[in-house]
Amino acid sequence: MKRTFQVVAISSVLTLWTVFTSYACTSIVVGKKASKDGSVLFGHNEDDSGRRVVNAWFVPRMKHQPEEVVRLFGGGEIPQSEETWAFLWFQVNGLKFSDYYINEWGVNVGSDACPSREDKPELTDGGIGFMLRRIIAERAKTAREGVEIAGDLLDRFGYGSSGRTLVICDPNEGWILSIVAGKHWVAQRVPDDGVVVLPNTYVVRQVDFNDSANFITSADNVRDYAVRRGWYDPDSGEPFDFAYAYMEVPELESKLLKRGYDTRQWRGQQLLTGKTVSVGEARERGLPFAVKPDRKLTVQDVMTVLRDHYEGTEYGPVREEQIVPLSLSKERPGSTGLPREILVNPNRTTERTICTRTTQFSTVAQLRSWLPVSIGAVIWTSFGRPDCNVYVPWYAGITKIPEGFSNTSGVTCPVEALKHHLDPVPGTFDYNPTAAFWIFNDLENLVDAHYPYAVEEVAPVWESFEERVFGLQESVEQSAHHLWRKDPDRARQYLTEFTISLAHETLRTAKELIGRLKTKFYR
Repeated sequence: MKRTFQVVAISSVLTLWTVFTSYACTSIVVGKKASKDGSVLFGHNEDDSGRRVVNAWFVPRMKHQPEEVVRLFGGGEIPQSEETWAFLWFQVNGLKFSDYYINEWGVNVGSDACPSREDKPELTDGGIGFMLRRIIAERAKTAREGVEIAGDLLDRFGYGSSGRTLVICDPNEGWILSIVAGKHWVAQRVPDDGVVVLPNTYVVRQVDFNDSANFITSADNVRDYAVRRGWYDPDSGEPFDFAYAYMEVPELESKLLKRGYDTRQWRGQQLLTGKTVSVGEARERGLPFAVKPDRKLTVQDVMTVLRDHYEGTEYGPVREEQIVPLSLSKERPGSTGLPREILVNPNRTTERTICTRTTQFSTVAQLRSWLPVSIGAVIWTSFGRPDCNVYVPWYAGITKIPEGFSNTSGVTCPVEALKHHLDPVPGTFDYNPTAAFWIFNDLENLVDAHYPYAVEEVAPVWESFEERVFGLQESVEQSAHHLWRKDPDRARQYLTEFTISLAHETLRTAKELIGRLKTKFYR
């Protein structure tokens, strides 16, 4: 990293970096002037290890009584709003910091774990954690309002985790909200003509405390607090750098320290700008908060990054000698079943990639301000690892979840889902062959067992599906907009039926691919 980090001692309060790679995500935010169609784009891979299940829920707009309160999981409480907005909720059962939301105003909220060096966090009533992003989804009409709501809660309760960066986007702008354990945080607006690639380390660098249009910070100034803790010396002549002041100090042998960058941020910036930052440059200056792409970016460009394993770079997948299965020898001229060099599974290498074995689901939010939000905000969702699964559009205006995508036995509604989120009911993680999550998981496991031949079988099918759906998008949205002018409820119903039909088509296709792979490899 920066020169001041090359010789820093390892603090006794560090939490091992490897702990956080189990709950490590990757996010991408594209400003509206950097995208081809003028939309804000927000891509996210949700990575969580262990036995998991992902459920999707629709939560309607609701009125509340004056005496109602929101109880935080740490023990605190706040008054409930008179009215809470409708939202789609992608739930990772049992985890505090993994859920994703998009509300009826097109406000999206996701996050990446970013371990901090804070060892003396100030918390009130146990702090806030899981409920933070949900409250944003319930109350915010814009991304900036979401930052302000979160900031007020963080200043009051403090954050009950080592560190995290929330990504909050709407159809006009995106914000990166970097949170330190306790009551210190800073938010920076993504430049309209720029792209931010967020791995599991803070990316906010220099903070302009006089620029309230692009920066919002905690009540206790993050620079002043860093000075008090000895993390920043104002007499050094160096500008205050939030990321280097607050990030967890890397281990001396870490790849982050040796290379000067998190490789996912480096690779994402490389793919989107066409420029490669050298190790020498990165160790001297680090990577910038945002970069300008070398072209106007599309939803597909962001999908490509989220599917990436560093192919074609020095960190990319390697080849090793294996025996070609005899069942494949007949299908590949010149293959005799003798040893040959093949690509190993890139999701199971020691190099942490963007798409990785712990990716539970992947999303690309396409947020357009010139359409009604129900139509203009669409979240392309892959229920499973995106290198072997498919992105399907879910419109913000839908009022029903496709059957099979909310699949926990004994939990039939979002109220029960919230009640049991951190206290899962028995059977929550049991395999269910009729549930969407497990169907895509089955396909993923079969691909993993026979990589890369299985990918060759699966990828063209999903590529053809995505190409067809992107081709349909304009006409579908024109029809929805025509309905909207007459009756917004009919437009929402139309989009709901369209989303459900595509979701069910992908389930049928996934089952067909599973059958095809079983026949191919286990006949």
